[in-house]
Amino acid sequence: WTQPDTAIDKPAQDVPKPTTTPAATEKPSATPAPAAAQAPKATAAPPAQTVTKPGIWDAKPLAAFSGNELVYSETLGDWRTHNGADYVAPAGESVYPAKAGKVTSVTEDALWGNVVEVEDANGITWRYCGLTTPAVKAGDSVTTAATLGKAGAIPAETSGENHLHLECIKAGAYLDPEGLM
Repeated sequence: WTQPDTAIDKPAQDVPKPTTTPAATEKPSATPAPAAAQAPKATAAPPAQTVTKPGIWDAKPLAAFSGNELVYSETLGDWRTHNGADYVAPAGESVYPAKAGKVTSVTEDALWGNVVEVEDANGITWRYCGLTTPAVKAGDSVTTAATLGKAGAIPAETSGENHLHLECIKAGAYLDPEGLM
Protein backbone atom coordinates (compact mmCIF):
# COMPACT_ATOMS: atom_id res chain seq x y z
CA TRP A 1 0.00 0.00 0.00
CA THR A 2 1.74 3.11 -1.15
CA GLN A 3 -0.96 5.75 -1.03
CA PRO A 4 -0.92 8.25 1.86
CA ASP A 5 -3.68 8.24 4.47
CA THR A 6 -6.47 10.64 3.64
CA ALA A 7 -8.68 12.37 6.20
CA ILE A 8 -12.37 11.49 5.86
CA ASP A 9 -14.74 14.45 6.01
CA LYS A 10 -17.90 12.33 6.21
CA PRO A 11 -17.32 9.01 7.97
CA ALA A 12 -19.76 6.19 7.23
CA GLN A 13 -22.79 6.11 9.52
CA ASP A 14 -24.04 2.62 8.67
CA VAL A 15 -21.09 0.58 10.01
CA PRO A 16 -22.38 -2.17 12.32
CA LYS A 17 -21.14 -2.35 15.90
CA PRO A 18 -19.13 -5.42 16.99
CA THR A 19 -21.31 -8.06 18.55
CA THR A 20 -20.26 -10.18 21.47
CA THR A 21 -22.07 -12.99 23.17
CA PRO A 22 -21.78 -13.00 26.96
CA ALA A 23 -20.42 -16.20 28.40
CA ALA A 24 -23.12 -18.44 29.82
CA THR A 25 -22.91 -18.72 33.58
CA GLU A 26 -24.43 -21.43 35.68
CA LYS A 27 -26.33 -20.18 38.74
CA PRO A 28 -26.60 -22.48 41.75
CA SER A 29 -30.03 -23.69 42.75
CA ALA A 30 -31.60 -21.85 45.68
CA THR A 31 -33.17 -25.02 47.13
CA PRO A 32 -31.15 -28.14 47.92
CA ALA A 33 -32.27 -31.44 46.45
CA PRO A 34 -34.14 -33.40 49.17
CA ALA A 35 -32.67 -36.76 48.11
CA ALA A 36 -29.15 -35.46 48.60
CA ALA A 37 -29.85 -34.52 52.22
CA GLN A 38 -31.16 -38.01 53.06
CA ALA A 39 -28.67 -40.06 51.05
CA PRO A 40 -26.70 -42.59 53.12
CA LYS A 41 -22.97 -42.00 53.49
CA ALA A 42 -20.70 -44.20 51.41
CA THR A 43 -18.52 -46.54 53.41
CA ALA A 44 -15.97 -47.28 50.71
CA ALA A 45 -14.04 -44.87 48.53
CA PRO A 46 -15.37 -44.66 44.97
CA PRO A 47 -13.21 -46.24 42.28
CA ALA A 48 -10.61 -43.96 40.74
CA GLN A 49 -11.86 -42.33 37.56
CA THR A 50 -9.76 -41.33 34.61
CA VAL A 51 -10.22 -37.69 33.68
CA THR A 52 -10.08 -37.21 29.94
CA LYS A 53 -9.42 -33.89 28.30
CA PRO A 54 -12.06 -32.89 25.76
CA GLY A 55 -10.94 -32.65 22.14
CA ILE A 56 -10.50 -29.36 20.33
CA TRP A 57 -13.79 -29.83 18.45
CA ASP A 58 -15.82 -30.59 21.63
CA ALA A 59 -15.57 -27.03 22.95
CA LYS A 60 -17.65 -24.05 21.95
CA PRO A 61 -15.79 -22.00 19.31
CA LEU A 62 -14.03 -18.75 20.22
CA ALA A 63 -15.47 -17.18 17.08
CA ALA A 64 -18.42 -18.76 15.33
CA PHE A 65 -19.26 -19.02 11.64
CA SER A 66 -20.95 -15.76 10.64
CA GLY A 67 -22.66 -16.75 7.41
CA ASN A 68 -23.47 -13.54 5.53
CA GLU A 69 -23.16 -11.33 8.64
CA LEU A 70 -20.13 -9.04 8.79
CA VAL A 71 -18.01 -9.27 11.94
CA TYR A 72 -15.08 -7.10 12.97
CA SER A 73 -11.59 -8.60 12.54
CA GLU A 74 -9.34 -7.38 15.38
CA THR A 75 -6.21 -8.47 13.50
CA LEU A 76 -7.06 -6.99 10.10
CA GLY A 77 -8.99 -4.01 11.47
CA ASP A 78 -11.97 -4.34 9.13
CA TRP A 79 -15.43 -5.85 8.75
CA ARG A 80 -15.76 -9.17 6.91
CA THR A 81 -17.58 -12.49 7.04
CA HIS A 82 -16.07 -15.23 9.19
CA ASN A 83 -16.28 -18.30 6.94
CA GLY A 84 -15.31 -20.81 9.59
CA ALA A 85 -15.22 -21.37 13.33
CA ASP A 86 -12.22 -20.82 15.62
CA TYR A 87 -11.41 -23.43 18.28
CA VAL A 88 -8.97 -23.00 21.18
CA ALA A 89 -5.79 -24.98 20.49
CA PRO A 90 -2.63 -24.38 22.52
CA ALA A 91 0.46 -24.12 20.32
CA GLY A 92 2.03 -27.53 19.78
CA GLU A 93 -1.12 -29.53 20.62
CA SER A 94 -1.87 -32.42 18.24
CA VAL A 95 -4.76 -31.77 15.86
CA TYR A 96 -7.09 -34.58 14.79
CA PRO A 97 -9.76 -34.41 12.06
CA ALA A 98 -13.32 -33.67 13.15
CA LYS A 99 -14.48 -36.12 10.43
CA ALA A 100 -12.73 -38.99 8.68
CA GLY A 101 -11.96 -38.69 4.99
CA LYS A 102 -9.28 -38.31 2.35
CA VAL A 103 -6.64 -35.57 2.41
CA THR A 104 -7.09 -33.60 -0.81
CA SER A 105 -4.55 -30.84 -0.21
CA VAL A 106 -1.73 -29.73 2.09
CA THR A 107 -0.62 -26.15 1.42
CA GLU A 108 1.00 -23.15 3.04
CA ASP A 109 -0.98 -19.91 2.85
CA ALA A 110 0.22 -16.39 3.74
CA LEU A 111 -3.01 -15.61 5.64
CA TRP A 112 -3.99 -19.03 7.02
CA GLY A 113 -0.63 -20.70 7.70
CA ASN A 114 -0.40 -24.40 6.89
CA VAL A 115 -3.75 -25.68 5.64
CA VAL A 116 -4.86 -29.31 5.43
CA GLU A 117 -8.02 -30.08 3.47
CA VAL A 118 -9.90 -33.33 4.09
CA GLU A 119 -12.94 -34.40 2.06
CA ASP A 120 -15.42 -36.52 4.02
CA ALA A 121 -17.81 -39.22 2.74
CA ASN A 122 -20.52 -36.56 2.12
CA GLY A 123 -18.31 -34.52 -0.23
CA ILE A 124 -17.69 -31.76 2.34
CA THR A 125 -14.18 -30.31 2.41
CA TRP A 126 -12.93 -29.60 5.95
CA ARG A 127 -10.15 -26.95 5.92
CA TYR A 128 -7.89 -27.02 9.01
CA CYS A 129 -6.01 -23.70 9.08
CA GLY A 130 -3.09 -22.77 11.32
CA LEU A 131 -1.17 -26.03 11.58
CA THR A 132 2.57 -26.40 11.99
CA THR A 133 4.44 -29.30 10.45
CA PRO A 134 1.54 -31.13 8.78
CA ALA A 135 1.77 -34.89 9.39
CA VAL A 136 -0.23 -35.94 6.31
CA LYS A 137 0.01 -35.56 2.54
CA ALA A 138 -2.51 -35.36 -0.29
CA GLY A 139 -4.03 -38.77 -0.98
CA ASP A 140 -3.81 -40.03 2.63
CA SER A 141 -6.96 -41.52 4.15
CA VAL A 142 -7.48 -40.29 7.72
CA THR A 143 -9.67 -41.32 10.63
CA THR A 144 -10.58 -39.10 13.56
CA ALA A 145 -7.64 -40.68 15.41
CA ALA A 146 -5.04 -39.61 12.80
CA THR A 147 -2.82 -36.62 13.58
CA LEU A 148 -3.06 -33.88 10.94
CA GLY A 149 -0.27 -31.84 12.53
CA LYS A 150 0.32 -29.55 15.49
CA ALA A 151 -1.56 -26.36 16.37
CA GLY A 152 0.32 -23.27 15.29
CA ALA A 153 -0.64 -19.71 14.46
CA ILE A 154 -2.90 -18.08 11.89
CA PRO A 155 -1.42 -14.87 10.44
CA ALA A 156 -4.89 -13.49 9.54
CA GLU A 157 -6.20 -14.07 13.09
CA THR A 158 -3.41 -13.30 15.56
CA SER A 159 -5.42 -11.37 18.13
CA GLY A 160 -6.80 -13.30 21.08
CA GLU A 161 -6.18 -16.84 22.22
CA ASN A 162 -4.22 -19.36 20.11
CA HIS A 163 -6.67 -21.31 17.99
CA LEU A 164 -7.37 -23.29 14.83
CA HIS A 165 -9.65 -21.96 12.12
CA LEU A 166 -11.94 -24.66 10.67
CA GLU A 167 -13.92 -24.15 7.47
CA CYS A 168 -16.39 -26.47 5.73
CA ILE A 169 -17.06 -26.10 2.01
CA LYS A 170 -19.43 -27.97 -0.28
CA ALA A 171 -20.07 -27.07 -3.93
CA GLY A 172 -18.28 -23.74 -3.42
CA ALA A 173 -20.48 -22.69 -0.46
CA TYR A 174 -19.22 -22.22 3.08
CA LEU A 175 -21.11 -24.19 5.73
CA ASP A 176 -21.21 -23.84 9.52
CA PRO A 177 -18.76 -26.39 11.01
CA GLU A 178 -20.71 -26.47 14.29
CA GLY A 179 -23.84 -27.64 12.49
CA LEU A 180 -21.92 -30.47 10.79
CA MET A 181 -20.21 -31.98 13.83
